[in-house]
Amino acid sequence: MKKTYAIFVTLALLAGGSYVVRAGEAAKSAAELEKEKAMKEPFANDLGPDKLDVSGYSKEAQAGYKALQNRCTACHTASRPLNSQFVEADGKDSAARDAAAAKLLKEDPQLGKHKFVWQLEGGIWQRYVKRMMNKPGCTVTPADGKQIWAFLSQDSRKRKLGENKASWKAHREKLLADFKVKFPKRYEELYNEKH
Repeated sequence: MKKTYAIFVTLALLAGGSYVVRAGEAAKSAAELEKEKAMKEPFANDLGPDKLDVSGYSKEAQAGYKALQNRCTACHTASRPLNSQFVEADGKDSAARDAAAAKLLKEDPQLGKHKFVWQLEGGIWQRYVKRMMNKPGCTVTPADGKQIWAFLSQDSRKRKLGENKASWKAHREKLLADFKVKFPKRYEELYNEKH
C-alpha cells in the first residue's frame, strides 16, 4: 500500500504537481483547492453577476471574455473579476497607461476618493492576470492571459467610467452594502478604512 501511494505521489509530481494528496480523502487538483479557498474567502465582487453582454466589445476582448469564462472559473467565479473595483487606463505601454491613469485622476478626483468603487491604475489588470496565472493549478496560457487582460482592461473602462460611471458606482456600492450584511467579519477585514 505504501509503495503504491509513493508511486502515485511521484507520478503526480512528475506530471506537474497538479494534484495534491491528503490522507483520508481523494486527490484534489490545485485548481479545486484554489476554488475551495476562494469560496471560504469571499469578496463583495462575488455577489455580482457572472455574465456580461460583450457583443459591443472588440473581437480580442470577446475572446478574452470567453477565455475568462472557460479558464478562470476553475479557481473562482467569473463574478470576482467582473465586479472588481479595478480600472486600467488605456495606453500602448505601461508608461502611457500610468500617464493616462494620472490624467484621469486629475480630471476626475472622485475616482481616487472611493478606492473600493474605483481602483484606477495604469497596469492593474495586467498585474492581476499575471498573478493569477502563477497560482497553483492555473491553466491559463500566455495567449489566454493576454486576451483576458485585454478584455478586463477594456471592460473596466467601458462599464466603470464615462457615461456608465454613475451606474457602476451604484452597482459597486450595493455590492459592498450587501456584502457587509451577509459577511460582516469579512467586510471589516477587507473594506474597513482603518485597515
